[in-house]
Amino acid sequence: MKKIAFLLLSVLIISCSSSDDNGGTPIVENFDYFPLTMGSNWTYNNEDTEQDPTRDSLYVSSIEVINGVDHSEFSALDPASGFMTNVLSQSMLRTTDNELILNGVLGTPPVEGFPEIAIPLIDVIVYDMNKSNGSLLSEVTGEIAEVIEDIPLKIGYNIRTIQGEIMDDGYGIYTDSSVLTSEIIVNLSIFAEIELIPGTIIEIPILQPQDVITSTNYFADGIGVIFCDTQIEYQLEDLSALGIELPIPTEGYSIATQSLDTYQIGN
Repeated sequence: MKKIAFLLLSVLIISCSSSDDNGGTPIVENFDYFPLTMGSNWTYNNEDTEQDPTRDSLYVSSIEVINGVDHSEFSALDPASGFMTNVLSQSMLRTTDNELILNGVLGTPPVEGFPEIAIPLIDVIVYDMNKSNGSLLSEVTGEIAEVIEDIPLKIGYNIRTIQGEIMDDGYGIYTDSSVLTSEIIVNLSIFAEIELIPGTIIEIPILQPQDVITSTNYFADGIGVIFCDTQIEYQLEDLSALGIELPIPTEGYSIATQSLDTYQIGN
């Protein structure tokens, strides 16, 4: 009898230790904020302060196994106008126990007259359920050379992903699902290379480093992306005194949203 009582007491102690003393590490429940299965598709209603409403259709087009890990390739029906659907439709995604990881390309920002660019995104962490609100997840920095209006340009970029909050009570109409948020922030700079005299080139700032795009994305457990809020804001330098004119508006501000309309999650 004493042996049985001792065994029961030991089980209780071990049980309490495993549930109450986890070294301060949060216990992550088994959530799937972005199902990546074949047959999954999502449609979005897009609203933009600078254009008429549009509609995007996003879907998983194939599953590719790389180094023994499933990578889901995304595509979208043309034309895709939303910022996030454009990013996802040029990407492959995979998941770990707590992360969503993206490999793809960030294309030209939706700014009229902006030179065409393609920024590679390698193993960018879109969200991490183990990270706290405000944590930096990934950072991509580089420079691209372009020519516009016969003017050589150096376009600098810094792309950051930031972990957001987890809303256990859901968001909007999705009150039955846990919702996670994260941000994609695109900081850009533009410098023109002007040859004053043969052999002497100076760099003139056209766009000082600025957070041009800030996109906040909401993911619902078992559904995927349910809402995107993207802000575009920039201010060019006044170069009229130098006689430099570019086909980019001198300033811009717009807010675009994408709201999930219909979806289907494949098996």
